[in-house]
Amino acid sequence: MNYPDEGFRLLSLYRYWNMIQYYFPYKNLIEENWKNVLKEFIPKFINAKNETEYALASLEIITRIRDTHADITNYNKGIHHFFGTRYTALQLTFAENKAVVNDFYNENFAKEAGIQKGDVITEINSVKTEDFVNNLLKYIPGSNYPTQLRDVAGNLLRSNNENIKIKLTRNVKTEEKTIKTYTGTELKYTREKKEFFKMLDNNVAYFYMGSVKADELPAIFEKIKNTKGLVIDFRSYPSDFVTVKMGKLLKPETTEFVKFSNTNNTQPGLFTFTKSLVIPGSGKNSYQGKIAILINETTQSSAEYHTMAFRTAPSSKVFGSQTAGADGNVSDFVLPGNITTMISGIGVYYPDGKETQRIGIIPDVEVKPTIAGIKNNKDEVLEKAMNWINN
Repeated sequence: MNYPDEGFRLLSLYRYWNMIQYYFPYKNLIEENWKNVLKEFIPKFINAKNETEYALASLEIITRIRDTHADITNYNKGIHHFFGTRYTALQLTFAENKAVVNDFYNENFAKEAGIQKGDVITEINSVKTEDFVNNLLKYIPGSNYPTQLRDVAGNLLRSNNENIKIKLTRNVKTEEKTIKTYTGTELKYTREKKEFFKMLDNNVAYFYMGSVKADELPAIFEKIKNTKGLVIDFRSYPSDFVTVKMGKLLKPETTEFVKFSNTNNTQPGLFTFTKSLVIPGSGKNSYQGKIAILINETTQSSAEYHTMAFRTAPSSKVFGSQTAGADGNVSDFVLPGNITTMISGIGVYYPDGKETQRIGIIPDVEVKPTIAGIKNNKDEVLEKAMNWINN
């Protein structure tokens, strides 16, 4: 029943509305009156003429709660066709408020199309990129605008057609191109596997947290204990949960770093704070060098939680840009029509009560990629962190 009848469509809307009304820890952050949102969406759910329109109405109200954890998480044929079943070979990011080619799903296909890193996409099928973005935003859940742009970037060059017309700028010159699209199988894309630990030079260690393994930490910290600095890269999702096991190796003293708000099924809508959690210290055995933590809009949930813990180290500094603003555990539930979605299920706060939802983790030193940096394969966030460690 991917396209339920009118009664079940309304049941779906009411179920979602009530989940947010009584079980969403951040309902207080929704700027608009949630009751008015219900009134707005009743005709949208009633008038949805097919599976796609129903799925899009669902996705639109999910987007309205502004939670990066929220989305339609299972495969949905209508949504897939709406965004496009085919992909170009280009990976995009937003830099300097522009859609920029920063990598390739298939480098050979990109070369055939004559596309280079640093190219700025200004039009897609004769539509200005900024207009294309604005048309998609109501279907892109995100706690903040940078995170919405992160996910918009992956959808801009999707299509159901075999070609897309684009206009791009490169070195001030404008070009128009028709580029091919491919199925996921045709692209043959595999994500690069990165090692957890390496030395950037003789005196600075680097951890890629997307490959962290808890059981390797003691031996690695023994190797790096006399280094000048450590770079901890959270621009990915941690592959292991090492908040305490690694956190205690970074600092001498025990410190509070987080507290939660939880609901109670006997009193729906009531959230109460927990006591603050702590990260123990290792005294004189803790790491003594400078600690640079790297973040950006891909730093989400567990990565944000780890960053909150690790930045309590006295010799640490956080570099990068605003994170995804969706921390903590999730609650998932199913709506009629086989639509699975989820929300941030607990509230996550600093010990003083300051929120992380929407705001995300704020860096000590803001660094954002530039178009020139992307073009020249520079990691400007890492460069800034290295400069701090070495000076």
